[in-house]
This record gives sequence, structure tokens and C-alpha cells, in this order.
Amino acid sequence: MFVDFIRRIANKIRHLKYKKIINKGKNNSIDIPIWRTEVFIYGNNNKVHIDESSKFTGGIYIGTPDCHTDNCKVYIGKNTTANGAYIRLMEDESQVKIGDDCLLSGNIEIACSDTHSIIDLDKNLLNVGKFINIGNKVWICRDARLCKNISISDNCVIGMGSIVTKSFSESNCIIAGLPARIVKRNIDWSRERPKQYLELRQKEV
Repeated sequence: MFVDFIRRIANKIRHLKYKKIINKGKNNSIDIPIWRTEVFIYGNNNKVHIDESSKFTGGIYIGTPDCHTDNCKVYIGKNTTANGAYIRLMEDESQVKIGDDCLLSGNIEIACSDTHSIIDLDKNLLNVGKFINIGNKVWICRDARLCKNISISDNCVIGMGSIVTKSFSESNCIIAGLPARIVKRNIDWSRERPKQYLELRQKEV
């Protein structure tokens, strides 16, 4: 019985709202609600804003202990839900913006920067990351990966396990695959489960 008691307490603690912030730098602005969110910043003049109406479970990482990063911005709009998303920025003056009413499932990686350098034979750097922009009402399904320097338009769905390596300016699309491409157009989506959605539609008739 004692073991069961400990398990119940551990489960309650696991589901508590909390936030963990490590701020190693100067003039960093961190404005987030308490909702199982980690923010690690190594650098100066960085800004992280999550609207108070949003529920973001996951982590935001700007710079690393051995590579401080400055002047970055992360903005997450209203009524957005993330159930395990991880955002990483390692280039100065880079930014990630996620719009309103978005839904991010588990194990989502939003990598605004690569973690190592790709150079040409003249020693020029080829893989500089500067931005990721996600529009309003975008559903990103489980295990998706969004790479640097891309934009996703409004009302789109990113399929499970997809790797997005380029921008998509067309709205109301399903984007899926390795690498991701448009697989269906003229769609919309709803937060209701399919069964719930059908029940709501029947009530409207």
C-alpha cells in the first residue's frame, strides 16, 4: 500500500504546472505562463514570449554553455497548445514565431539552427539559420521535425513524422513526408475528436 501511495503522489507531481528557467546572460526577457515549460538561455538580449492563454509543454533553448547566442526572439501566440515541443536557436538574431490557435503534438522538434557547420571548399559557411515562422491554426502532428529558414501558412496540418525542409505559402493544406510536400489541398481541421465532431455536426442538422 505504501508503494501505491508513493506512485499516486509521484503522478500528481508529474502533472503539476511548473516552469524551469536558466538565464545565463544580460537583458533577457522571459514572459511565459506556468505550464511545464523549460527555458534555457545562454546569451544576451534574447526575448521569449508565450501568451498567457497558451499551454506549452516542452522546452525552449537559446544558445548553449559553450556557444552563447544573442538577440534572438521566440513568440508563441494565443490559445496555442504544445504537448511536447522543443525549440532550439543557436544563431544570433534568429527567431521562431508560432501563431494563434496552433496545436503541437508530442516529440516535436523546431530547429531554427543546425548544431554543426557545413562549409564549401572555400571555407564559406553554408547552413546559417535565421527563422521559422508558423502561421495561425497550424496542427503539427507527433514526431514532426521543422528545419531552419521555413514558413508554414495558416490552417495547415503537418503529418506525423514529417521533416519540413522548405517553406509552404499555400494555406489549408496537409503537408507530409520525408521530405514534406503537399499531399492534400482545400482542407480545414478541428480540435474535436472525429467522433465528437460528427456528433456536433448531427446536432447542427
